[in-house]
Amino acid sequence: MQSTPANRSIGMVSLVCMVIGNMIGAGVYVSTSYALGALGDARLVLVAWAIGGVHAICGAIAYAALAKRAALNGGEYVFLSRFVHPSVGFMAGWISIIAGFTAPIAAAGLIFGETILGSPQSTVQARLLATLWIVICAVFHSVNLRTGAWLNNAVVAMKFIGFTIFAVACAIFLVRLGPADSFTPVGFTPALNQPWIASDYWGRFREPGFLTVLLIQLFFIALSYTGFNASIYIAGEVPSRSVPRSMVLSCILVTATYLVLNTLFLMCDTQESIVAGKDTFVSGVAMNVGGVGLQWVMRITIALSSATSVLAMLAIGPRVIAQMSKDRLLPSLLAGHLDPVDSTPGTPRLAIGLQALASCMIVWSASVLQMISYLGLTLTLCGAIATATLWIAYSEMHRREPIAWWEHLALAVYIGGALLLIAGAWIVKREQFYMCIGTFLSGLVVYGIAKGFQRDPKE
Repeated sequence: MQSTPANRSIGMVSLVCMVIGNMIGAGVYVSTSYALGALGDARLVLVAWAIGGVHAICGAIAYAALAKRAALNGGEYVFLSRFVHPSVGFMAGWISIIAGFTAPIAAAGLIFGETILGSPQSTVQARLLATLWIVICAVFHSVNLRTGAWLNNAVVAMKFIGFTIFAVACAIFLVRLGPADSFTPVGFTPALNQPWIASDYWGRFREPGFLTVLLIQLFFIALSYTGFNASIYIAGEVPSRSVPRSMVLSCILVTATYLVLNTLFLMCDTQESIVAGKDTFVSGVAMNVGGVGLQWVMRITIALSSATSVLAMLAIGPRVIAQMSKDRLLPSLLAGHLDPVDSTPGTPRLAIGLQALASCMIVWSASVLQMISYLGLTLTLCGAIATATLWIAYSEMHRREPIAWWEHLALAVYIGGALLLIAGAWIVKREQFYMCIGTFLSGLVVYGIAKGFQRDPKE
């Protein structure tokens, strides 16, 4: 029986799970330790996570505004190619393929393997596990979008079960924690021992140099919020109104999840222990709250967080490759076939295979994890340029559907925040800043080469 749009497409739940899977990776389990060490106050750490969430939600609203006016596969590449200039679109597509999907898939796969093995090193065993998981994800997505989405939904559900177990254990721990209880460790003072909504710490914002320190921490925290635009890459294969809603709803849910998790982290362990724990501080919190059993629960949950990142990115990344192939900027074989019933995009199996192969090759490179901050910066800048399409092509966008004042406001906040994050990169990650600019320029060079080989079919 031939496929129809109804049985190949995915619904709102699957779209939300795809975005959440793309957003919640390893960042939330790492950044808080360093932020607490730099800011010195657990309440300021939560403020930083809240600011990052507001910025991401504004970005989701801006992307939603684009999706409502152009429901096409391909994400930034399509918007910038169609409404700004093909060279700018190709540059964004080039960045999406390299910095948006190929390297991040490899990095997430490596973190998955390392977490399963309980080793912070990229051993041969960790690389083998990463490669195996990438191949499994590629096989599921090669059947069709819906089959891959089912697997992603299941893994996201297991991840939230892990969050729930951890939250319940923390609640029990906090209820039992008291000055007269023999359960309380001697001298135990949690990092967050005052209400974070109190105002006594706001004076820190007037201290010389504090805003620079906060900006630097926001630069790293913002990496945990990237990926909120995941569903926009498959906008041409799902109900048009589902994509904008999925991005905004997912971003709100992830922001709430991050704030709850970080509140629990900071209430259930001491400041000294969290700062000393660095990349593995969550393991220490889990041990403190529920012993080895809860420590294993969180290890599995962290592994699942990376697993869903691979799943989500292998679903959406190949759509960019396929769209660029349809536009004759990449080999046409990568475009996939149209559905014979309604001429909607089919599953780009060859593009999925190529994306998986490229990511597996990078898995075996020792430098992938060192690129994470560069990748986040590059994607943030690319996202700001893409969403600016609402203003650059204002007449066309407004003609399709009038742009509301709150869409303008969200776009202004998102672009302004992106510029501040770039400033943060200039301060603390100068090498990654230059790598980011170099990636953009390389996209223009490759575009020129691709146009040179491109032939008009009438010739």
